[in-house]
Amino acid sequence: MNHLHTTLTPERLAELAALGRTLAARSRFVDPEAAARSKKLLRERGETWAASVLMRDLSRRSLLLPAYPWLEDGEMETLVLAEQAEWNQLAEAAGGNPR
Repeated sequence: MNHLHTTLTPERLAELAALGRTLAARSRFVDPEAAARSKKLLRERGETWAASVLMRDLSRRSLLLPAYPWLEDGEMETLVLAEQAEWNQLAEAAGGNPR
């Protein structure tokens, strides 16, 4: 299992969490793209990374998909935003353009 932690600062994570909640609040329905991407991130980066991004314990399981943690409103979007922010951070550190 992957044991990565996020490289983003707590302040940046708080900003992304607020944006994730805003994105989720735009519709009363779950965004299927965010759901698919967050599941992929959980598989690839692991729950340790996701817990570090969301700054909380992820031991509570999803009722529909017990292999995955329970995510609150906006947390799927936050995971997707955090992945993009980490890629941007890497690109900037390497002297390139963020994607």
